[in-house]
This record gives sequence, structure tokens and C-alpha cells, in this order.
Amino acid sequence: MITTYKKFKMKMYTKKRDIGGVIIKKHRKIPIYITKLSKLIKRMPQTHNKLLELQQKLKNHITGYKGEKSLEFFYRYLPKDVYFLHNIRILQNDYYFQMDTVILSPSFITILEIKNLVGHLYFDDRFSQLIRTYEGKKEAFSNPIEQVERQKLHLYKILNQYKFTSLPIETLVVITNPSSIIEASPTYLEASEKVIRSSSLQHKYANLSRKHPNILYTHKDIKKLSKILSKVSSSYDPDVCKLYKINKNELIRGVFCSNCDHSSMSYVWGNWYCPTCSSSSKTAHITALQDYALLISHTITTSECSDYLNLSSKKQAYNLLRLLDLPFTGNRKSRKYILTPLLEKTT
Repeated sequence: MITTYKKFKMKMYTKKRDIGGVIIKKHRKIPIYITKLSKLIKRMPQTHNKLLELQQKLKNHITGYKGEKSLEFFYRYLPKDVYFLHNIRILQNDYYFQMDTVILSPSFITILEIKNLVGHLYFDDRFSQLIRTYEGKKEAFSNPIEQVERQKLHLYKILNQYKFTSLPIETLVVITNPSSIIEASPTYLEASEKVIRSSSLQHKYANLSRKHPNILYTHKDIKKLSKILSKVSSSYDPDVCKLYKINKNELIRGVFCSNCDHSSMSYVWGNWYCPTCSSSSKTAHITALQDYALLISHTITTSECSDYLNLSSKKQAYNLLRLLDLPFTGNRKSRKYILTPLLEKTT
């Protein structure tokens, strides 16, 4: 059985994306939050009372990420000298603000708030909300137009902080699902100006370029700004167990089979064997230790490793950890192995 997340991950990594040579200074990667949430769900008991809630959260985040990735097809039709920054998240006044995509040019900046929503979308200015009707059900969302305007205010403060005071900022809400129906209340003029489909990005950006014809900064300056924004940005990387109040002792331990996702591989004579599909592996424990690092702790002792991997002895755990050539602290009895290098092999 291949999980929804695994299918999604395989698709993201096997599908090559040509976006026409535009300059992407901060690429869009699968967010660590999605990776952590998927691993948490995989190690939760099927009877856990929060499982369905977290599965829906993961589905929503994957849908959003797919929408953001799909927009990259249309970047090739924009000027080749602009800079793209994705998933910019900046701390300001003890709070983070996050922007899906920032497009930098010598004349102006554009913030894109990207929504991959299916159904009938109605932008209501009276109560400042986005109402979605899908499969007979109505659902209210925060107004993305106001959301991206708040991002604009925060970004202006950052620009002022780094002496980029002249650059105007434009904002757009991009609906990436081509089957969605988009409407707005007749009095909501801002919606007709700022809400677009993916396919309209080229035309809208050309209009904004005509609105801001003056070159205010050199390309060298804009490159410097892209580096600044990338440097001050940080990923959303929470402790998902703590975030969702999941007791770490509740998590399923052991090594999952990469072929059938069975969680009880046995370690015999240097190999992991799956009793369900009879496949074997010498390295299946690496993925399990990545899960441990992402969900439980970045360090592990031989005793903890033996318990977590369901090994028959601490000596087996010691040998497996030693062969991974991980950095460690402490002497042999109090040794803690640092698992962080293993995360370089995951998303």
C-alpha cells in the first residue's frame, strides 16, 4: 500500500519542471511541516481520536502545496530578469508573517497569495470573507485579499529596515484550480482587480509593469534584496506532537517496510525482513531513525534506539548507529548520537 503522502512525494520528485529559465532565488520545497505531519500520521494508532483530523489537515496542506507548484508553469511567461522567492516567513514584532511567492523587479514587488480551492468561490466585501460552495456545502474562509494586504504592510517595514524605501508593492490573489468558479459581490471592486487565475498572471503582470515603468533600483540591488529576504526567512518547523498534543509514547515503534508499509520488520543477521511481503533491506532502519529525529528527538542513545527499533539487544543498536557514522556526544555509556545528518536525506 502506498500512502497519499508517498504518492505525492514521488510525483513531486519524478516530475521535471521547466520554468523557462526565470531566476528563482529561494525554491519551493515540500514544507518540513508536511513531512512531519505525514510521518506523525503514519505512526499514530488507527484508533487514535485525532487521526482523522490530522489526515484532513495533511490533505489540505498537500492540496495547497500542489496549487503553489502548479503556478510555476506560468512563471516562464514573465520577464526573465525578475527574481522569485517562495515561502518567505519573517519574524516581526514577535509574530511571523508568511508570503507564498514574492516577485522582485527593479521597478516594483508583487506578493502572490496562492489558493488551490475547488468549487464556487464568492468574495464578500460586506463581511470580508471568502465563501466556498462545494458539493452542496457552504464554507467560510478568511479573506485572502485582506490577508495579502497585511503581508504588504509587514513587507514595507522590512524594506524600510534595509533601506529599500522606494519600491512599491502590488498584491494578487491567484486561484490555481482551473475548475473553480470565481465571483464577487458587485460592490467589491478590489476583488476584480486583485483576484486572478493562474493563466492570467502574464497579462496582469504586464499591466502592473506598465503601471510602474520607472527603474528604481539596479539588478544588483534587487539581487541583494533577494538575498536579504532569503536570509531573514525561516521555515515553519514545529514539534508536531506538541502542537497537536500527541503523547510521543503513543507513537508506533519499529521499522516500516518500504514495500508494503508494514511496521514490524524483524532484524535478523544484518537484514530487516518483512513478514507480510517477505521483502528485505539492510537500510530500512534509516527511515525509522529519520522519523525519530522529526517526531521525538534529534539525539538518541543505544538504549532508546534498541527500544524504538524493536531490537533484541543494545549491541545491535550500537552496531547500527556506529555504521551510520553519526556525530555523538559523551562517552560510550552516556553516548548520544546526533541524528540531524540523516535528515539531509529526507525532504
